[in-house]
Amino acid sequence: MAFIKIENLKIRKEKMDANEALREIGRLMVDSKSVQPKYVENMIASYREFGPYFVIAPGVAIAHAKPDESVIRDDIALMICHSPVIFNSHNDPVTMLFGLCATGSHQHMEVLMKVANLLSDTEAQKQIMDVTNERELFELLNSLSDKT
Repeated sequence: MAFIKIENLKIRKEKMDANEALREIGRLMVDSKSVQPKYVENMIASYREFGPYFVIAPGVAIAHAKPDESVIRDDIALMICHSPVIFNSHNDPVTMLFGLCATGSHQHMEVLMKVANLLSDTEAQKQIMDVTNERELFELLNSLSDKT
């Protein structure tokens, strides 16, 4: 099974602010029918209330909200931001923005472990940032996740 579905990948060259970036990553999960639009609003509300707690490492964020009825199924999305996004975090600017949704508090742990393994490999991060289209990104991510 694929680590991340191709329809949940996006490479974005245009500049975005934090809210636009959250809407964009959320839209990928809405379009793949993993969440309802309310979940995207919950992610943005969580960012406004708690700040950029989801910017977990230099250049990397995992945007999410609490599991609720707006989550249809567990899923993950990834947007590569060639024009980095500022979330006002000490780990800014963000170039890899993951979106995560889960139906419960523990269902996403396996996916998070794959993300953590991927992010611990600086060569893999460089390869990810060098891809030019979603198909190439899909193939790279799944080949890298097979190694973990």
